[in-house]
Amino acid sequence: MLLKVAVALLFVGAITAFDLGHSEELAKRKVGGPNYVCYQHPLDIVFILDASSSIWAQNFTKAIAFVNSFISPYEIGPNKVRVAIETYADRVYTEDVIQFRDFVTSETLHDKIAGLVWHHGSRTETGMGIAYMTDHIMPKARSGLPKICIVITDGKSQESEKTASEAKRARDAGIDMFAIGVSRAVNESELQSIAGDPDRVIIVETYSELEAIKDKLSGKTCKKIPTPPPTQAAEECGIDHPTDIYYVFDPAYLGMERVNWVTQFITYTIDVREFAHMRVGVISGSCPLDAGFNLKQYRSFDEVEKRLRTYNKPKLTTLMRSLPSAYSRREGGRPNASKVAVIFLGGKIDQRQVDQAAKAAKRAKIRIFFADAGNADSLDALDGFNLAQAGRGARLQADAFVQELCRDY
Repeated sequence: MLLKVAVALLFVGAITAFDLGHSEELAKRKVGGPNYVCYQHPLDIVFILDASSSIWAQNFTKAIAFVNSFISPYEIGPNKVRVAIETYADRVYTEDVIQFRDFVTSETLHDKIAGLVWHHGSRTETGMGIAYMTDHIMPKARSGLPKICIVITDGKSQESEKTASEAKRARDAGIDMFAIGVSRAVNESELQSIAGDPDRVIIVETYSELEAIKDKLSGKTCKKIPTPPPTQAAEECGIDHPTDIYYVFDPAYLGMERVNWVTQFITYTIDVREFAHMRVGVISGSCPLDAGFNLKQYRSFDEVEKRLRTYNKPKLTTLMRSLPSAYSRREGGRPNASKVAVIFLGGKIDQRQVDQAAKAAKRAKIRIFFADAGNADSLDALDGFNLAQAGRGARLQADAFVQELCRDY
């Protein structure tokens, strides 16, 4: 049986259904056939960091902080995800290279990364850095597993032809190359010559923006690796205990960056085999867009100001209060299915109103999960399961959601 996904968008009394557009992927997900997951499969990742003088010390510090933040969601270990780091400028700083075998736990790896030194070299020999990775780091990678290299640089290398040829040699050796450019003057064509694919190039203007691209890069580097057929427990989670799940968020409240986090969370969950017989929907306040008002609609400035205040009013609790009616048969709900909702928070909230809406949903026999899409107030005080206890990453919280949902099966 194919995975069936029914997605509904609820906008102030109107529900619109649409297809997720994953038909090719869904066609592969037949019971007993190949299933594809991305989360924490063993792989080897190398980061190549530009340490030239144009970087400046504070930016180099931000670069290594980004690397530490990026790898935090992964399960680090000799038989899990392994990470190597190389810095370069006018030469490769071999004395600072972190090899795959140089750590045992994520804690020791983070400490080693935090201790990297900015050498402020006078040149940007990116080709030399890639060659060293290909010849001296990746040969120690494990056979049969994905090999990924991420190059972070702020400018144009001294020998662009060498950079392109060495990157091609790496790709020909089976290494997936990614390029992150940091500056307004970055050479985009050179970044594409490193990655070999424009889709594997990410450009930001400053090192401070690196953190914002973490989930995007994580999604690009995630490897879809075939896994064995679903276990009986995975099948029972969706077959014997069907569940209707709504994801609830207010884009105006979260902002674009956090909405991207939410969409990645949702994608991670619907890609796992445990969801093969779930039905999911989205309740969002993003549409229809307020078209504003014409010149004759209001007769006083007081009326105008009252209308303007509605733009700043969060809609999340209103969306949550719509949950009890969202599981009706008319909206695609199944009478024999459990009711589950994931509420996405980020930043300041009216905890009292959110908690009241959660309690009302609970009285309607809806199980509530709270996810932290970024700097949300304490979720422990709310009447629901706090996914943020698993960590800050979208993958970590999505995985915690699936595990908790299917824990008893």
